[in-house]
Amino acid sequence: MDNNGKTLVHERFSRRAALRAETVAVEQGDRRISYAELERRSNHLSHRLRIHGIGPGSTVMVHMERSIDLVVSLLATLKAGASYLPVEPGVPDHRIATLIGETGCGAVITGPGNVSHLTEHNLVLLEPESGRDPSLALPDTPPEVPVAETDCAYTIYTSGSTGAPKGIRVAHASLRYLVDEINQRYGVTPDDRVLQFASITFDTSIEQILNTLLNGATLVLPDDVWPPNELPLELTRHRVSVMDLTPSYWRAFLAELATMPTEPPVRLTIVGGSAVHAEDCRTALRLMPNSRLVNAYGLTETTITSCTMEITAAALPESGSAPVGRPLPGTVVRVLDEDARPVQPGQPGEVHISGHGVALGYLTRSADHSRFRPDPWAERADTRMYRTGDLGRWTHEGNLEILGRADRQLKVRGFRVEPAEIEAALTAHEMIADAVVEPYDRDGETEIAAYYVPAAADAPPLGTRELRSHVNEWLPGYMIPATFVRLAEMPLKDNGKVDVAALPPPGQPAEPHSGERADDSDSTVGLVERAVAEMWRQVLGLEHVEPGDGFFELGGNSIRAAELLAKVRASLGVMITQVRPLIRSLLDGATLRGFAAAVESARAGTFSVDAESVDFGTETALDVPVGDSPPDPADWKNPANILLTGATGFLGIYLLRELLTTTDATVHCLVRAEDPDRAMERLRANARHYFGHELDEYRRNERIRAVPGDLAEERLGLSEEEFDQLSQLVDVIHHPGGLVNFIYPYTHMRAANVEGTREIIRMAARYRNAPVHYTSTMAVISGFGTAGIGHVTEETPADHVDHLSVGYVESKWVAEELLRKAARRGLPVAVYRAADISGDSVTGAWNTATEMCAMKKFIVDTGTAPVAELPLDYTPVDHFAAAVAHIAAGEPARGEIYHLTNPGKANISLLVERLRSHGHEVRAVSWDEWVERIVEVAVEQPDHPMTPFAPLFIDRCSTAAMSVAEMYLETTFPTFSRDNVEKALQGSGIAIPPVDGEMLDRYIRHLTTVDFL
Repeated sequence: MDNNGKTLVHERFSRRAALRAETVAVEQGDRRISYAELERRSNHLSHRLRIHGIGPGSTVMVHMERSIDLVVSLLATLKAGASYLPVEPGVPDHRIATLIGETGCGAVITGPGNVSHLTEHNLVLLEPESGRDPSLALPDTPPEVPVAETDCAYTIYTSGSTGAPKGIRVAHASLRYLVDEINQRYGVTPDDRVLQFASITFDTSIEQILNTLLNGATLVLPDDVWPPNELPLELTRHRVSVMDLTPSYWRAFLAELATMPTEPPVRLTIVGGSAVHAEDCRTALRLMPNSRLVNAYGLTETTITSCTMEITAAALPESGSAPVGRPLPGTVVRVLDEDARPVQPGQPGEVHISGHGVALGYLTRSADHSRFRPDPWAERADTRMYRTGDLGRWTHEGNLEILGRADRQLKVRGFRVEPAEIEAALTAHEMIADAVVEPYDRDGETEIAAYYVPAAADAPPLGTRELRSHVNEWLPGYMIPATFVRLAEMPLKDNGKVDVAALPPPGQPAEPHSGERADDSDSTVGLVERAVAEMWRQVLGLEHVEPGDGFFELGGNSIRAAELLAKVRASLGVMITQVRPLIRSLLDGATLRGFAAAVESARAGTFSVDAESVDFGTETALDVPVGDSPPDPADWKNPANILLTGATGFLGIYLLRELLTTTDATVHCLVRAEDPDRAMERLRANARHYFGHELDEYRRNERIRAVPGDLAEERLGLSEEEFDQLSQLVDVIHHPGGLVNFIYPYTHMRAANVEGTREIIRMAARYRNAPVHYTSTMAVISGFGTAGIGHVTEETPADHVDHLSVGYVESKWVAEELLRKAARRGLPVAVYRAADISGDSVTGAWNTATEMCAMKKFIVDTGTAPVAELPLDYTPVDHFAAAVAHIAAGEPARGEIYHLTNPGKANISLLVERLRSHGHEVRAVSWDEWVERIVEVAVEQPDHPMTPFAPLFIDRCSTAAMSVAEMYLETTFPTFSRDNVEKALQGSGIAIPPVDGEMLDRYIRHLTTVDFL
């Protein structure tokens, strides 16, 4: 780059164009323009601007999409000495009027389709292509314009703290400084092809354009925004070597890239605009080993980029955000405390930036000028520094870390957003008196929640669609809130400020003012819809629901869904055969009105939904490499390291205790939590709940390792490095963890229960062929019973998945099949099928959230029990855990199935007898009458523990004329053998006690003591 002397950016471009005349400067689709043509066209347009009196002190609005014409217009504006103001088509007219008024804009360069609605502003309107008129003789050389370093080169608008957008003016000297210094970090060469991907209203677009052209490279413009899933192929097709992306888009791109066989030809990746997650950096380094990775940090007020960090694996923290590195030469960054004093490395403070990149300032006096202040440490008295509002700290290595915002400004998908601007747009609505905007986290991304108070308490409700439409008239798309919450009044602190902590979570709308109700008395609203709306209000605890609202969007969950379905069936006379379709309708996202229509059809017995199409052959396909003999096979007999899932559950915590007492291994517990400390706290709380202590001895000896992760995520929610390390480490894997839910269909269970098991297989097989000990359920053989097969052994191949009728059971069946295939390929596997894992055989401690406990409470509360062959196949949790640990340590895992059940099971009649002996009055009723009581209780007592299980008793089996619950009666469920269990436990001293009066009495006493019964 020519950076000699004081030449300005547009002058340097002219020199570069002379050297690279025939080289392609800009490319968009099949359109190309050479450096010579770009120089000629920008010179022509700059002369036309000068003819109309545009020069230093003027502002030129460039009102067009990303295009070759936009690049021409940018250069022409700089050459004319004016300030470049980019505005995308589609911006509301009143916002354009504001920009024109504040900047004193004298001309607009735009395309033919945008001229009509700009004529009212009495501006010079130019179109780039009209300069080709041969009657207008324009020089091919740049106009001679005396442009000073301190003249404004461009104006960019960001959100304003007063509710109005802020225009920020950047001088030619600062722009020259940026392109001089930034390429010392990036190293763009004439051989590069650089992607221009930032929005034109985002100042990064200026850096992308000018840094490319001043280095003689080729600028690649997409015709439109390429979706992340298309970007890998587009990068290859367009031979892009340098790209600059926002972190959220980059993350989605990496997810797609992980599925591609080869990496694109990119040699330099720049990310910036908001926090860059360290984990994403690790993924990028793995997927794109041939590309440098640079994290860039800066603000519009400091000329785009102030710090950069060359990312390497060694430089990354274990979690959180990646450092942004060190300042560019000529930029000074200080981290100051509340008294404006520098803080020590490692201590947080507010980031302040001074130096050559500090902008001229804001356009209007209404903007927050307190951001720009004198730099007391500078040699020159007129040096200013910018108070960024970012919290940061210096690392001991001298790199800057950004910790978040010190003020209310937000970064949303790389764009700066001032909540006050959104609040101003909301309160412009005649029916809104007050509004406040707050950020919230959704799946790792920052989203905006808008809370508003209506102008009148009895005002009709404003729908989300209406609110979004209103805000869209005032603000660009990235500033539109993701959710709107109506409040009866704004919660305030004593000082009159909004009490943010008192605002309801955005996913759980606040209960509105009692006067606010939908007009569902309108004659156009059917009786059924009104009845269903009332049920939704009762179940969800809301006073208002709209026809377009979704059940789960309003805070519904599986328990509330079960309550709702029970109410619908009891109150509206829906036939039992229609319950399953209604469940599917609700889970598929039906709105209130859509669900009400489904209920109307269900009352007539005619409602149906397309059956969930699950290809179980595809679901059980195992695409994980398994079978190679490992050089360092796992030592399963004397394990040093064990991975355990589900340790925050009932069985899991008992299995953890058993593994700690019967082995010398360190047990790595996969726990769904944000960090190791919170993961360990969940383990401690679970141990304290069931054991009365926190396994302190083992924690002190560091034999318990809490690993934050998630079965439902790729690599179990671990980083690639963490996953790989555990794969090399573990000798044995115990996998009792998973999602248990009896309402959700298979597709809702797949991630945790099927894909989680697939990832467990991947870990086990990657290096050491570690044995996998999987806890399943006897329910996977229930399909044999409805298929007419009366007996199943531990060797009987799994079958009849189409009869299972419960998504949870289907997911366990598929997981077993994946493990069976892995075992056939050589992975050590053992599967333990449980019937009912019951309370501790000594203390009686039990997980009261189970159906078994709920049923006991239901029998006691209603005084009824069914006359039915309902088995009590109870295996105490401590005995179950001991049996699994013993078999895992003593038997080679060769794909065996173990029916780990109780050989001495009992019938529900024994439970009734023991409850009566404890003073409870219980009468025997028919099965049908008992089920009707279940439905009644679900309607009348929605918080009853039995309510979540009500659908099992009213939902129909998919292949037989019975409910799902009836599939498990002795008259239907197949008999089964326990040969493998008996053989493996022989001589172990582990004897599962029979289900007798002594066992049931212990459980009844415990449940009474804890006030459950």
